[in-house]
Amino acid sequence: MTTTISGTSGVTPPAGLIGPTVQRLTSGTAATYTTPAYVKWIRVRMVGGGGGAGGVDASTGPTGATGGTTTFNSVTAIGGTGGSGGIGTPAAGSGGAGGTGGTGTATRAAGNGGVAGTVANTTNYASGAGGGSAFFGGAASGIVNGTTGGAAAANTGGGGSGANAVGFALPGCGGGGGESAELIIASPAATYTYTIGAGGAGGIGTGTGAATGGAGGSGYIVVEENY
Repeated sequence: MTTTISGTSGVTPPAGLIGPTVQRLTSGTAATYTTPAYVKWIRVRMVGGGGGAGGVDASTGPTGATGGTTTFNSVTAIGGTGGSGGIGTPAAGSGGAGGTGGTGTATRAAGNGGVAGTVANTTNYASGAGGGSAFFGGAASGIVNGTTGGAAAANTGGGGSGANAVGFALPGCGGGGGESAELIIASPAATYTYTIGAGGAGGIGTGTGAATGGAGGSGYIVVEENY
């Protein structure tokens, strides 16, 4: 997190302070962002948490959890939804939807949806389906010859990848990427409240040979401070 000199926000900075500076907010619930001294306007880019991927087991087809909502004051970015799970016999599966529908004035983009699982020969591994990407990338790729799905990179809003295991005809499906939002705040206030959306957990398989889906990536906020 960038440290700037003390003073009064919004006034002319001392000679030699060029900027911009950047604060990267990677965790926190109802936490406080403090506008540095001399800042005249800020650019905020944010993404919701990625959805978790589906797991595999013989009966339930465990679905991944939805990613959490990222907020910056009244602006929100919605998390991606979880991918559906795989079961022992072929069945329809779908990747999680990308996050969308956030509130507050901002330029928005929906997260990309996760990949659906593909029915395969039960004597071999079927590749776990990949997660959806988001504004900061980070989606987990499908995993071959493994069991637990791959987790998306932290602070990207990407979706996790589905689990896959021998004996199951349909692997878990990928989680959806989080929604992104971007806004510019002129004459910013001294402080703002923010929350970083958690990545959704992967669906947990139960029973013999079962496997758990990969978790979605947590949300992220980048604040560019201009002088």
